[in-house]
Amino acid sequence: MADTQAELEELRKQREETKKKIEDKKRQVQELKAKRAQRVAQQELAKNNAAAGGGQKDSSKTVDGLVAELLGANAFEAAAAQKEAKSEKPKNGEGGSKRHGRSFQEEYKLGVVNLQPQEQEVYERSCQTDMSGEIKGKTGGGVGGGDIMLAAATGVRKPGNVLQQAQKMAEKARLRSVKPDAGQDSAHTGARARTVQTQDDKEDSQAQAAKELTPEELNRITNHVDFKQFFSKATLLVERTLGAQEWDVATDWKTAGKAQNAEASEGNRLMKHMEDFTEEKWAKGRPVTDVRFSPHKKEMFLSAYGQRVNAAPSDSDGCMLIWNLAMKSRPELCFSSPSQVLTAHFHRFDPAVFYGGTYSGGIVLWDARARTGPVLRTPLSGKGHSHPVTALQQVGTQNATNLVTASNDGRICVWSLNMLNLPQETIDLKSETKNRRDLAVMSLSFPENETNVLYVGAEDGSVCQVHLHGSKVGVTEMYDGHDGPVAGIDMHPHQVDASGGGDAVNMDMAVTCSFDWSIKVWMVKQYQLPVLSLDAFEDYVYDVKWHPTHPGVFASVDGEGHVDLWNLNQNIESPVVRCESPDKRRLALNHCHWSACGRRLAAGDSEGTVSVYGVDQSVSQPRSADYGLFNERARSFQPIAQRARDAGYGGYGDMSRFGPMSRGLDRH
Repeated sequence: MADTQAELEELRKQREETKKKIEDKKRQVQELKAKRAQRVAQQELAKNNAAAGGGQKDSSKTVDGLVAELLGANAFEAAAAQKEAKSEKPKNGEGGSKRHGRSFQEEYKLGVVNLQPQEQEVYERSCQTDMSGEIKGKTGGGVGGGDIMLAAATGVRKPGNVLQQAQKMAEKARLRSVKPDAGQDSAHTGARARTVQTQDDKEDSQAQAAKELTPEELNRITNHVDFKQFFSKATLLVERTLGAQEWDVATDWKTAGKAQNAEASEGNRLMKHMEDFTEEKWAKGRPVTDVRFSPHKKEMFLSAYGQRVNAAPSDSDGCMLIWNLAMKSRPELCFSSPSQVLTAHFHRFDPAVFYGGTYSGGIVLWDARARTGPVLRTPLSGKGHSHPVTALQQVGTQNATNLVTASNDGRICVWSLNMLNLPQETIDLKSETKNRRDLAVMSLSFPENETNVLYVGAEDGSVCQVHLHGSKVGVTEMYDGHDGPVAGIDMHPHQVDASGGGDAVNMDMAVTCSFDWSIKVWMVKQYQLPVLSLDAFEDYVYDVKWHPTHPGVFASVDGEGHVDLWNLNQNIESPVVRCESPDKRRLALNHCHWSACGRRLAAGDSEGTVSVYGVDQSVSQPRSADYGLFNERARSFQPIAQRARDAGYGGYGDMSRFGPMSRGLDRH
């Protein structure tokens, strides 16, 4: 009960306090209403007094002042006009007629004011400004160039004088808009205008004087990371733009003023040396171990490099450069490697990713969006490669793609590009006929659209068919024909007549080159012996590649620096064109590769130079008759008799033929 009584007392107190608050609010509302009514009454009274005659009180005293303010005059001139109007007021006791006359006179003065037309500053769009208070677009020299470069390097922006100039221009226009009546006002205005003009001239002369940077400021700017990135990107764009051009491969390349026979003229017309690509810091003095054109951009190609002979301590063991055809002395991208890069490829479906095989047995992956070093690298393990990776190729589709690599210990690994820590499959190749020794792979090639069957060239001179999956994994067929290591192998691409003739070339034909100074053509599905042997060489033949569009054309490079163009539709004994470097260097050419359009051929030598050759339109765009002629000739091929070889080391006869190379790259 005591608790209930206490709660009731508490409720009563709260009720009394609430009542007091309500009464206070009501009283405040009544006071506000009374003040509002009083204010309204005062406003009504003032309005009635103004209507009764007070409206003429000094009604004209601010007319001149308002006009002057509207026209842009300053406060001093407005005050003078108001003082003059007050001095002309009628004295007390004068009639209303004089007031009307004075009013008429003031209106007349308003009418005779001379308004000069305002001069509008008009600019073209090219020189308009956004009035942001900052001067943009200048990187040095001229007005404020040093300040802007310093601000770009330090991150502190110095406001410009654009707004100040705009205010001064408005002040000049305002001074010209009103013509003064009195001599004093005219003198004052003229003096002020001269002062403004003097200040403008002084500031303009100061702004025109370029600020000279101190050596400390210059070093700070040029060594800043942001400035270096900007300068490198800007100069790259300028060089690319200046060097960009579309080569007209149909141009007549005959040398004017020189008598040439028909054969030489025809050769110059079909193929010609265009440019040499080299770079001092990364490529000079390194052997080119691989070269590939991009499948994404026709003007881009890569080149892989081995170790420099007299390497400095800061030089990386290997590197890979991305070139643009528009720039012959500066690569687009540079990538380093902790080991010599023996082979490299573009990613087939991602233009920013590249991968390569190294001398240490690792597979490296570079990304153009990251640093110069590899972003991924395979670890050394028993399931991966422990010997130099001599060949690799990416197969599959965009949603299911794999990387197949081979090393010279006979091991083939299948990798997922998303996981390079362990290979998905590992196959150790063994020679079936030569005491089951390890098959040292030097080159490999997949038929087009094939992911299971590939063909490899080995150091013992054999060409082997290899299955990656199925009931029999490993070497399934062996093709014997070479007497030396098979340095290159390439499968014929599946081609269709683009002109609509209906002919197509879809046969499993391979071309190989070897250290035995020969090139062999194989029909791997029909014969185990070569169907054609080309022996027009006097040195090692390092690489050979089928043309991507012409069915009967392929190119080869050898140890004497020759680039040979072969056309089986015209000649099956000698090349139709043989090109050399214009400076007659005669360095060994290690690798070659065609562009996707078939208009350019790149070849790399043993001193770090990549040469690009252009071919005629008749080669890059074959006729319908070329497809039919090649199919007819291919059906007539028959296997050639195998040459007898004396028993010797590794099955070779005269081993003096395969001694140390006088020119070229030592292949490990």
